[in-house]
Amino acid sequence: MDDFEQAYGLLNTLIAAYSARIATTSGNEVQPLRTERASLLAERDDLTPDNQQHVAAILREAPIRLRKVRAGDAR
Repeated sequence: MDDFEQAYGLLNTLIAAYSARIATTSGNEVQPLRTERASLLAERDDLTPDNQQHVAAILREAPIRLRKVRAGDAR
């Protein structure tokens, strides 16, 4: 699996983690989660193999974000 595929997969995993949080959250906390998930969806859709800097940033930052979301700290 190349870096682009890994980055794309990490974004999908992060999007799924936000979806799981949305499913178990209510009230005023839902909208910020939806907004962040929408941002990730757009980022995933815009990701190209040619943008190696962006791919590298995702590989570096997404695992940290994923741990935070799964721990209940989506910010």
